[in-house]
Amino acid sequence: MRGVEQIPWLYDAMCTVMEWTGLSRWRSWLVSGARGRTLEVGCGTGRNLPRYPSEVQLVALEPDADALKVAKQRAPDALLVRASAEALPFREGAFDTVVSSLVFCSVPKPEVGLREIARVMTGDGQLRMLEHVRHPSGFIGWLQDLVQPLWTIVAGGCHPNRRTEATVEANGFVIQEDGRRSQGTMRRFVARRSQRSA
Repeated sequence: MRGVEQIPWLYDAMCTVMEWTGLSRWRSWLVSGARGRTLEVGCGTGRNLPRYPSEVQLVALEPDADALKVAKQRAPDALLVRASAEALPFREGAFDTVVSSLVFCSVPKPEVGLREIARVMTGDGQLRMLEHVRHPSGFIGWLQDLVQPLWTIVAGGCHPNRRTEATVEANGFVIQEDGRRSQGTMRRFVARRSQRSA
């Protein structure tokens, strides 16, 4: 069964509502810091693609063919690749920046995807992420845990209760405090490879 995240028109409608309520500013922050050779992992329908600085050398990756078709319409000149976060078809150290926007809630094995990102980043590269996570408060977090099994089916793999920041830090990255923000279940941050993973 396809989830709402694999139905481009429905996903775009949901994102439009979220962008009206503040997500658009966070998307702009996310891409404005991209530098040099940049990989967007899980570009979806390409909502970020027109926002990148013109000097960025951008490659966008997405596993869903229907979403890639919509992304191509949004950014006809972008280099789009069909692949998953867990098997990035790029050499080691290929990218200065890796961007991930509302992706790691749905990656089946997020730890594998993060190790792949660390592999394809330069030693001084940065990972820029925008994600929704499990809420730290008891009741909301409990509610996310409760709905997760059904939500994951309906939404096509999305886990509303993932602790993505902790997973990032456990898989070769250090989150920088500068620019780190949280609002409800939303998080944005920049991470760099830790010394032990470099």
